Amino acid sequence: MGAVFRPKDLGRGGYRKIIEHSIRDLHPDTKDDVIRLLNSWESTRSEERLKNMLGYDKAQEILKNINEKKKSRII
Repeated sequence: MGAVFRPKDLGRGGYRKIIEHSIRDLHPDTKDDVIRLLNSWESTRSEERLKNMLGYDKAQEILKNINEKKKSRII
């Protein structure tokens, strides 16, 4: 079952709530590194770094959550 976010969560914090929810089970230092990486996103290079930091599956989960949020904002 996927995570459920209230509309006010998505509007206020941007991607931060989704990211924090997706990485909640990681070490605090790793969380900080992931947030820093996502704040300074550089397309393919950053995606590869994210996969190296978290592993392929976890990185894909985070990217999928962010992309779903982008699509919901467009609609």
